[in-house]
Amino acid sequence: MSALDAVSRRRISKLNTRQRKKLHVAEFQELGFDVHITFKAALDDAALTAFINDTLDYADSRGWMLGGLGGRLPLAETSAFVCKAARGSLGDADRDALVAWLKARSDVASAEAEGLVDVWHGWLA
Repeated sequence: MSALDAVSRRRISKLNTRQRKKLHVAEFQELGFDVHITFKAALDDAALTAFINDTLDYADSRGWMLGGLGGRLPLAETSAFVCKAARGSLGDADRDALVAWLKARSDVASAEAEGLVDVWHGWLA
C-alpha cells in the first residue's frame, strides 16, 4: 500500500455515509471502461449512423451509457467510454459481453476494452 493510499483511506474513513455518497467513494464508487474499435473498412456517414444506432440500442438494453463513438469520416476506428446509465458499476462480465458483441459484427475488425476505472475519479491516477 502506498502512502497516498493510506492517506486516502484515512480521509475516507472520516466521511459519513452522506459524504461518501456525494463524493462517489468507498461503497458508492462507480466503475466503467474504455473500448477501442477498429473497422474492417472505413465507414461512411450512413454506415456510421447504423453502427452507432445498433451499438446504442445494445447498450440501452443492458442499462449502459456510452460516450464517444465518433470521429472524422471516413471512420476507420473509434472509441467510447462505457458506464451504467443509472448508479452502479460495470464489471468484467459487462466488458467481455460488449467486446464479444462487437467482434460478432461483420463490420468490426477488432474490439478491445481497457481495465475498469473509477467513473468519477479514474483519470486522476
